[in-house]
Amino acid sequence: MTDSALLILIVPGFFLCFGLLWSLIVFLISRLGGWSRLSRLYPGNRPPPGQSWRWGSASFGLFASYRNCLDITLSNAGIYLRPVIFFRIGHTPILIPWHAIASARRSDLLITKAIRLEIKDPETGATRKLSFYGSNLANAIESGLGMA
Repeated sequence: MTDSALLILIVPGFFLCFGLLWSLIVFLISRLGGWSRLSRLYPGNRPPPGQSWRWGSASFGLFASYRNCLDITLSNAGIYLRPVIFFRIGHTPILIPWHAIASARRSDLLITKAIRLEIKDPETGATRKLSFYGSNLANAIESGLGMA
């Protein structure tokens, strides 16, 4: 086999393997981090009208961090979350209604503000921790919860 023929096989093979590995990792993060469970409990079929943030940040518990990869919309219906296109495998949109938020706590980090929410699981009664980062977003969530 010539070098050029080998190169013709290696380049597409790399992109295929990279795409499959990326898809697997993103899918596993959705399962292990809690996104898939929350999206099953609170599905978001389409973005509601409201105030939106592109490239927002959040974390689910200690494991899954969605740094600068979420589209977040706050509306009268609740908090709508959808990852940007590269992270959507295994991540169906979520619409967390305001009444599903059991508690909220504001925290000041070194260079930004954060708000940690505890989301009720109506099936088990347990709560799941979900943190949002960014001063404007944290302020808007507080306002939506009637904390401001």
